Amino acid sequence: IGSFSLIPMIADAIDMPLALAGGVADSRGVRAALALGADGVYVGTRLIPTFENPAHPKVKQLIVDSTAEDLKIFRTAPAYYRSLPTKIREQMVANDNNLSKQEAWATNAALMQGGSGMRLGMLEGDFDAGFVSVGTGISMIHKIQSVAEVVAELMADFK
Repeated sequence: IGSFSLIPMIADAIDMPLALAGGVADSRGVRAALALGADGVYVGTRLIPTFENPAHPKVKQLIVDSTAEDLKIFRTAPAYYRSLPTKIREQMVANDNNLSKQEAWATNAALMQGGSGMRLGMLEGDFDAGFVSVGTGISMIHKIQSVAEVVAELMADFK
């Protein structure tokens, strides 16, 4: 269930500060999260293509050049990942589609090398041995910026 569907239910059920995570990439997402009952947002993917982020420059440019339609999902225990195109992503998606759930999880976990597969892709820009896991908000990311510029854009409606 997506975070924007969950937030109203959670906000109605608890009496504590609540942050929405997932899919927030512009000021509209911040406004929507607050309107649905969140007290704040957690921004992840939107901050990858920033000058300050240690992600590899190839990854930052790939995010800028991609949309959510470029993402494919593959599973591994205990979760699933969304990834932009890399050689290993294609293999993990094929495993997910062609193997039993348990076989896909085990095979993909081995290909991911623990957390090394993400490190290779995200930090080293190795698109053969690594993968680039991001959220669906990438469709709204159009340039590499500073963190200050991103925060200013996210908060533009709240000055």
